[in-house]
Amino acid sequence: MGNPTNRGSLMNHQLRSLFFIWSMILLSIILMVIPVPDVIEQYRLPWLKMTVIFFSIFNISLIGIISVWFSGLILDIMTGGLMGENALILAVLSYLSYRFRFQVRVYPMWQIMIVVLILLSLGELIALWIHGVSGNMFFNIYDWINVGIAVVVWPIFMRGLEKMQSSFLE
Repeated sequence: MGNPTNRGSLMNHQLRSLFFIWSMILLSIILMVIPVPDVIEQYRLPWLKMTVIFFSIFNISLIGIISVWFSGLILDIMTGGLMGENALILAVLSYLSYRFRFQVRVYPMWQIMIVVLILLSLGELIALWIHGVSGNMFFNIYDWINVGIAVVVWPIFMRGLEKMQSSFLE
C-alpha cells in the first residue's frame, strides 16, 4: 500500500488545482458579463474560450467536456443569449484542444498562437452557423477582431495563468 501521507498530499493538490481551475472559469465568466462602456464592449476578449483552451491543453486531468458545457450554459444564462450556444462552442473547443493536446504542448509559442487562432475562429464560425440556423444571421466584424486580439494577447494570458497556477499550487 502507498503512503497515506502521499495520498493525502496528492488529494490536497488535486482539490487545490480544481479550485484554481473553477476560480479561473468563474473569473472568465465574470469578465464576459461585467458591464463596461460601449467602446470597450466592442473589444471584449473571449476570456472563457481562452481559459477553456488553456486548461484543456495544459491541465487536462481536472477539466472535462461536461464541466465546460455547464460553464457555457452559465454564460448563456448570464448573457441572455441563445441557450446552449456557448455550451456547444465550448464543448467543441474543449474536445479539440484535449484531442490534440500532446501535439500542441510541444509547439513553439508562435505555432500555439496559430492553433489558438484556428480554435477561436472555429468557435466564431459555429456561433455564426447557430445564428444562421436560428434565423438571426448577424455578422459582427468586432467578434473577428477580438479573435485576432485574443491571439496576440495569448502569450501573456498563457504565461499569466501558468504563473498564477504555479504560485497557487505551491
